[in-house]
Amino acid sequence: MNTLAAPIFETSSSFVAHRSAFVSVGFITPWLAVAGILLASIPVIIHLLNRRRFRIVEWAAMDFLLAALRKNRRRIQFEQWLLLATRCAVLLLLGLALARPVGCDEGAIAAGATRSGLHVLLIDNSYSMAYEANRPEARTHLDQAKKIARQIVSQLSSGGEAVAIVTAGSPAKVALQPTYDLAAAASAIDRVEQTAAGTDIRGALKLAMEIGEQNARLPFRRLEMFTDATRSAWEPGHRDEIAAMGPPLAKLFSIRHFNLSQPDQWNAAIIGLAPSTRLVRSGFDNDLVAVGRSFGRASESAVRWSLDNATATGGAAVALSTDTPPIVQSSARFSEGGAHSVVASIAAGDRLPVDDARYCVVEVASSLRVLIVEGERGVGPLAGSGAFLELALAPPAEVGTPGASRRTSSYVAPDLISDLELNNRVLSDYRAVILAGVGQVSASQADQLKRFVEDGGTLIVFMGEAVAGENYNQTLLPRGLLPGPLSKRVGVAADQRGFAFDFNPHGSLHPLLRIFAGEEKSGLDTAQVFTYWQVDLPADGKAQRVLDFTARDGRKDPAITLHEVGGGRVLTVATTANADWTSFPAKPAYVALVHEMLAGSVGGGDGWMNLQVGDAVELPPGLPLKSVPVLKDSSQQEIPMQPTTRPDGRPAYRSVPLTKPGMYTLLTGAATLPIAVNVPADEADIRPTDDRAIRAALGGIEIDTEGAEPPSIASVTHGGNDFGWIVMVVVLALVGAESWMAMRFGHYRK
Repeated sequence: MNTLAAPIFETSSSFVAHRSAFVSVGFITPWLAVAGILLASIPVIIHLLNRRRFRIVEWAAMDFLLAALRKNRRRIQFEQWLLLATRCAVLLLLGLALARPVGCDEGAIAAGATRSGLHVLLIDNSYSMAYEANRPEARTHLDQAKKIARQIVSQLSSGGEAVAIVTAGSPAKVALQPTYDLAAAASAIDRVEQTAAGTDIRGALKLAMEIGEQNARLPFRRLEMFTDATRSAWEPGHRDEIAAMGPPLAKLFSIRHFNLSQPDQWNAAIIGLAPSTRLVRSGFDNDLVAVGRSFGRASESAVRWSLDNATATGGAAVALSTDTPPIVQSSARFSEGGAHSVVASIAAGDRLPVDDARYCVVEVASSLRVLIVEGERGVGPLAGSGAFLELALAPPAEVGTPGASRRTSSYVAPDLISDLELNNRVLSDYRAVILAGVGQVSASQADQLKRFVEDGGTLIVFMGEAVAGENYNQTLLPRGLLPGPLSKRVGVAADQRGFAFDFNPHGSLHPLLRIFAGEEKSGLDTAQVFTYWQVDLPADGKAQRVLDFTARDGRKDPAITLHEVGGGRVLTVATTANADWTSFPAKPAYVALVHEMLAGSVGGGDGWMNLQVGDAVELPPGLPLKSVPVLKDSSQQEIPMQPTTRPDGRPAYRSVPLTKPGMYTLLTGAATLPIAVNVPADEADIRPTDDRAIRAALGGIEIDTEGAEPPSIASVTHGGNDFGWIVMVVVLALVGAESWMAMRFGHYRK
């Protein structure tokens, strides 16, 4: 529960928003004030009831008493009315004391009151707050934020003003629920840690709003925000949501923002690092691409490369700015396959070193295993529906040696099987599965293919004479393994010219076709397709058109499409992989296109090893384990790994969210794997925005703005003054007076 245990009441928003002196605006618990009014009538009612109970009896001795009473009647009536008024006042003021009246923000009377309210401290502890500003007693922005927050807490009224703390490092968290214990609040401020995460202003404001709503009846509420006002924090993609929260926050809180940034602050960073292609091969030079930026001012730094903890050649000085071109390491060569670590770093001398290095894990393929499933088999060496694919992917090292036993120097290791053998293969042993004219796919086979693709595999589907469109639409389509339904088979007569690809080497090309840019005689523009399956692509546009057929009758059908399913990709080719339906296999571009389709769609399988701060390591289901996995950070500190279950029911291991950037190590018993963890790239832009932009980001509401200096005492102590204790003292005094008067005016009077 975020609601404070002390009594609370709901005030008008004007009470919170205005600061001028005011007199008696309300009560913290108004129903107790009403109860006090009702209780005040009890002595009067008792007095009236007692008068009605008297019965007059005349006897001789009373004549003397009556005469004495008549002589002192006025004095006795005054004493009785005074005693009755005192008793009524005691009950009335007791209710008012419990109702806790608030008001009188200024003036002499306010000096005896206790301030009452709620202060929510929103502290940004994202990694940009680690900027080394080197202020007195505060090295970083976060140190200064905590210093100001502690000073604010030290000036609050103990027992009357509560404090809650929300941190804005992603994900935003409530570091301290509302409490009247100011010592505990100061201790919680000291415990706010610098993170390496991004800024979650939206989440922090949402948490602050929830706390304010749960304590909306407190007389005064202030939201104190401590951020470095960076563009990356206040100008995000979800700025509309932040702006929508502004007006409700203004109704709940008096808002103040402390801008901790420095006008001249700047930062150089490596914000991206990845291979230039999806497929990285051993024994070849591969291109690695780093993205360097400098925000706030231009700078120059040498870029250093490291491959598997060894310094690599190719480092050079680079001028960094907000639009620096990609930095390419073109001689990255790995001697063997498997997971390899890559680091690109700079030394620009900026004051935020946490993003000066970027880490990456690259899965290098020494032998790319591909399963080719034929739907049709023939007598000759190239008669099967997948034979041309096998020859294109792994041509023989020696001419005239076709067959399964031939030697090849290709990095691709294809296995050619018939569709009858598919059930006997473990698909996770392959990086790609190609269906070449497979007639029918059973539901169980479709389930295996779907799981294979979701786990990061690549599926390439070629059509063929045996393909049954109805079967594909019933098994592959519902599992997302087709880009759309197969509507009909389209063909030309024997004496007609075939369909052509809509290919222009000088036009806009899909990434899988860019290798053919400017190539006039590749064969893509002259190949003919005599038969193909027409695919009806849905309007959602999830499938990419890699290549189309030229338009006929106002319709342009897709020839090759690409879409994603889970962590993998599916390529669909509308015609055959051999020469049955097309002349393309005889063209020069056929071999190159098959390799580009494979290299451009096969994932490295390293996505789970490249993480961001806040992510958890989750082992893929196909990872071999010979013991309980052990994860260690760069300092060899062990990170807990917990057994869990995937949504599909398969067991897995998952770590806690990782909080530090760097290169981690995963021990599986079968291998030692690197895990790269990076800071969020968008947080590197530490260029500050101004106070007007902060107001605009919050929907144009009025907020108080401060710099990086602690506020004055007067600005901290503003709040609703609680006069409950003063009224209670008056109640106690009246109780004492009532007791004295009862003895003075009653039977004990001498």
